[in-house]
Amino acid sequence: MMSIVGMVGWKAVEPRVITLPKRASVSDDMAAVDRIDALLNKEWEHSSIRPAAAADNLQVLRRLTLALVGSSPSLKEVREFESDTSPDRLARWTTRLIADSRFSEYFAARLGDAFIDPVSEELKPHQRERFRQWLGESIQQGTGYDEIASAMIAGRGVFADHPATTFVASELALGDLAAERLAARTSRAFLGQRIDCAQCHDHPFASWEQSQFEGLAAYFGDVQFQRNRVQDTRPRPFVIQDDRAEQSRSVAAELPFDAFMASDHKHQREALASWVIHPENRRFRRAIANRVWGLMLGRPFISPVDDLPDPGTSNDPDDVDVLDILADDLIDHGDDLRRLIHVIVKTRPFGLASTHPGLGDEVTANKLEASWAVFPLTELGPHQMIRSMQQASSINTLRPDELNPVAAFRRWQRQSRFINEYGIAGDSEDAQASTIPHTVQRLSGNETRQQSEATLFSAVGRIAAISGTAEACLDHCYMACLTRHPSAEEKAHFLPELEGNRKVRSRACEDIYWTLFNSAEFCWNH
Repeated sequence: MMSIVGMVGWKAVEPRVITLPKRASVSDDMAAVDRIDALLNKEWEHSSIRPAAAADNLQVLRRLTLALVGSSPSLKEVREFESDTSPDRLARWTTRLIADSRFSEYFAARLGDAFIDPVSEELKPHQRERFRQWLGESIQQGTGYDEIASAMIAGRGVFADHPATTFVASELALGDLAAERLAARTSRAFLGQRIDCAQCHDHPFASWEQSQFEGLAAYFGDVQFQRNRVQDTRPRPFVIQDDRAEQSRSVAAELPFDAFMASDHKHQREALASWVIHPENRRFRRAIANRVWGLMLGRPFISPVDDLPDPGTSNDPDDVDVLDILADDLIDHGDDLRRLIHVIVKTRPFGLASTHPGLGDEVTANKLEASWAVFPLTELGPHQMIRSMQQASSINTLRPDELNPVAAFRRWQRQSRFINEYGIAGDSEDAQASTIPHTVQRLSGNETRQQSEATLFSAVGRIAAISGTAEACLDHCYMACLTRHPSAEEKAHFLPELEGNRKVRSRACEDIYWTLFNSAEFCWNH
């Protein structure tokens, strides 16, 4: 050995690619990218920071696939990417991955954790899956995020037919204090604000008051969930049980700030939705820009994602940050999240290396990371880990599809067991956890062993069988697992192990796969 740095029913199919509509075309003016890069360059110059060099192209491809489809690229994709010499290669591959069925499955599930409790036991698996599918397809089809958010906040109907209502139904199904929970989730998910800190009393640090939280909760006072249907009742008083005062009191629906953006609607939730998505409500688009930035780079631009500072004055150029620029571009392009992803991918921070001479000094490292002058190192989440191992064990690209029900169930069991044992850290934009149990599970877990077995159909077995030389065999192993070519030192270590008959080579490939699966380079995004 040497020291070096998922869902049910996947099968190998050809990629499908869609063309972005005009409002999300990557050929549109990308002035937002220039503005972001100029803003960061100005900060780097002011602080005398020298940013990291540009990352290797294959390293950027790995980042892109991990962010958008939740796994490292397949060996087939790596070879296709290497052979693609077009000047707009990264943009076209971003479009291709957004159109992929894996994007709808993975990215929507991670983003959906902001709207639906990822660990709720009340929500049945098929209900969660239906919501994920709706969210993913909405993003892929270019539905504006304003429409998506409005459907979640104000949607009505049977949530099997209208999965957007899962946002409301999942809280109503829990019973008491549903309106308060919906107010809290609405402010956190859509506005990036912890207004629920004022649920019991005025916030001691922020400007939120208890009356503001109660007024927001009152907007959900007329909604009910019966017979699997979300519907609004006739207007009725919203009653708060004040335990401290030992009395009940009625509360009127009232917006916590900028009430001028509200408009009249028949139902209170429609009025609330129109206020949340209003073009002048800068918190709304800044919040989603921050979340998507976090999903793409492994760390949100501002942490935590649900406690953002108040936005500055948009008319003051000195009071504008990266989130303001992304939010402005988003609204200028129909709130299309595909466009937002493209802009983030083209910014300089996404393409920087994760290595820098200054990272050895703690003070310098903190400055580099805080100013986005180096790509952040982040540990793969449990979904990314298991999907990347499964993908590395196949030559072709794995995508969600129908399979033999028995085989699909067994695969689902293995994935679920791995994820449960590995642990879910919560919002993926903020998740950071590296533990001894993680290491033990990778070293001795059944999944690591099974995915590194050389069988007739596995990548390990096929690489060992079809590689013409030991050097080609080692290169295939590294490309499948780490999306890079082996170094001279690594070749010197492993090539002698690959010389010999097919049986010897197969065992050596198994050992190489196991080694790479347990390397820090495989387990972290960089």
